[in-house]
Amino acid sequence: MTSAKSLIVPSVSSPLALRVESGPVPEAGPGTAVVEILASLIGPAYGFILSHPSPHFAFPTPSIFGNSAVGRVVSTGPDSVTLKKGQLVFVNSYIEARDDPEVAILLGLMDGGSEKSKKLANDAWRNGTWTTHAVVPLENAIPLDENALLGKLGYDVTELAYLTRWSVAYGGMSTINVKAGETVIVGPATGQFGGAAVEVASALGARVIALGRNTEVLSRLKATIPRVETVILSGDIDKDTDAIQAFGPADAFVDFTPTAAKNVTHISSAIRALRRRGRVAFMGGTSEDVPIPYWLVMMNSIEIKGRFMYTRKELRELIKMVENGVLKLGKSVGHEVNGRFSLEDWDAALDAASKHAAWGNQVLFTP
Repeated sequence: MTSAKSLIVPSVSSPLALRVESGPVPEAGPGTAVVEILASLIGPAYGFILSHPSPHFAFPTPSIFGNSAVGRVVSTGPDSVTLKKGQLVFVNSYIEARDDPEVAILLGLMDGGSEKSKKLANDAWRNGTWTTHAVVPLENAIPLDENALLGKLGYDVTELAYLTRWSVAYGGMSTINVKAGETVIVGPATGQFGGAAVEVASALGARVIALGRNTEVLSRLKATIPRVETVILSGDIDKDTDAIQAFGPADAFVDFTPTAAKNVTHISSAIRALRRRGRVAFMGGTSEDVPIPYWLVMMNSIEIKGRFMYTRKELRELIKMVENGVLKLGKSVGHEVNGRFSLEDWDAALDAASKHAAWGNQVLFTP
């Protein structure tokens, strides 16, 4: 390909007015890699984010949207010692400032909200992966074992975009040190990240209690993933606590409450169902205050942690689990690529993504 195409977001507006622009293929400079994008994820809420201003998902405009992706290295800066042209990589969207690891953004999705992180997003990494050729930090192009993934395991490259979901889930499991044989509550478990967390916890050897209201997805999780029990949430804190406790005391709880959730009650129920010295990881996006059983948390020495994304070490550990077949991809384990779209078909792509928000679903740009 002699030229690059990119999907430009001029501004956050409704109705949306995105446009595709062409230009030369970028060249990698020091500290960067240029990656030809093969599959870039379209989240269910991305259409809403692009058309409705949100303090939680602010990003520079005009810009190229799109965060995590799978692709091949086109060129690297002179400081690259490992990456090779043509190498299959996962584009990790979580970027930390090189001179201050306390500052972080998500490439092509959110600017972090602080003065320093906004500078990082605006001045260095304003363009994401909804393009044929993305410029990314050298350390964010994570090598993948192509022989194992596309050869031995027989995956299609588009299926590898699911690494985006698993990596976040693995970060949550790691921060509270989930171990084999433990019982882990995941809730809500029927969305894309919560469902991925059920898969990761089970792959780590834990028993999982999956919470949710979507009975069809809960049934699929239980039928597909080993050691999964399910609880249909009623919204009544006491009733839901009893339902979770029916499976015995749990060791840990990982929460993925979505941004749009209102009147959240399951967090209190899940915490009440933990054994003494239980652990909690908050990885969701709700902006609401939620009820916490303070006295019980104190008396039972419950540890509560917030966790944003994952470390590079954790991401490499997760990828090894996939390359070695511990975590499996594809239709046989409940995954489905529900649409592959060109950049020009962005309107249909965003619409399709909004309709496939449940566990296992993926809609992609394959530019």
